[in-house]
Amino acid sequence: MIGLHVFGFGDSLRLYELDRDSGLWVRGFRPLQLDDLLGWSQGVAHEQHWDVDSLHRQVMHFWVNQAAQIQVWQARLHDLPADQSLVAALGSRGDWCRHMERLFRV
Repeated sequence: MIGLHVFGFGDSLRLYELDRDSGLWVRGFRPLQLDDLLGWSQGVAHEQHWDVDSLHRQVMHFWVNQAAQIQVWQARLHDLPADQSLVAALGSRGDWCRHMERLFRV
């Protein structure tokens, strides 16, 4: 199973740190649009040999279930400085377990 999580807002330094330290696939979105989220997740799925269709269903499910929160994020992005983006991450169950273990060790 692949997990999608939104960390919040951050700048390019935060994106770099998360990408380097988390072991997850991290990307910043500005603006936050479904097509961009699907395109990014598809690219990661191909690179990691994950089931693209399953991941697309999961992203669509996330988008529908988080619709109200997504609207808040989109409005917030409009008000934030241009160097801020919404930070999201993808990872397998093992990737997320390793990430959480690293957090507990810190």
